[in-house]
Amino acid sequence: MFEFGILGPVEVRADGAPVPISAAKLRTLLAALLLRPNHTVPTTTLIEHVWGDQPPQRGVAALQNYVMRLRQALGESHIRTTPGGYSISLSPSQLDLTRFSRLTVEAAAAGPAARSRLLTVALELWRGPALEGIPSPPLQRTEVPRLEELRLNAVEMRIDADLELGRHAALVPELRSLTAQHPLRERFWHQLMLALRRCGRRAEALAAYRSVSELLCEELGLDPGPELREQFAAILQAS
Repeated sequence: MFEFGILGPVEVRADGAPVPISAAKLRTLLAALLLRPNHTVPTTTLIEHVWGDQPPQRGVAALQNYVMRLRQALGESHIRTTPGGYSISLSPSQLDLTRFSRLTVEAAAAGPAARSRLLTVALELWRGPALEGIPSPPLQRTEVPRLEELRLNAVEMRIDADLELGRHAALVPELRSLTAQHPLRERFWHQLMLALRRCGRRAEALAAYRSVSELLCEELGLDPGPELREQFAAILQAS
């Protein structure tokens, strides 16, 4: 069975063995199809993703050639010609993004322990930045930020579950790292302040609030949002 991955470098495996897709444009075409499994991706969209703003003079014919090469690598059954474009036919278990999405949906309806476990499994599907190494400005500009937002939302959900489970002290190092990596993402700062407050580390929680306040003011000209302000008030009341 073929398995496909886009949550990291684009990869293909057949019965566990790597299937080399060496040409960059071929990997880009595959990535564009995998982002919309079982749905038609218009020919014009595929040409834009593969060649950017410098399409070949005979773009449709060039695309047909790449589709033929992709079929040779994957077998005829996966890539289908449809009215107006092409689609890749997959079952939900064959693509890491689909498995990730299914796990996050299941987690949203679960209790904190199951939610933490399901989201941990979902996040382990990420092997690096989504579509890493795909030289397509349109995909890097639109799809990569969208997928990264899905990942960060899952991280936030998992941390919320772990906070519900009382894992405050264990979360502090991870949250310090996350606020350093994503300094303008208020949710991570809120979670850090909450974890520190519940650990009795009031001074550190207040210092975190001062840090995010200064960052938001300097970078965006904004004050902290209501969630951060409420957490700040809770810290003061706990003194």
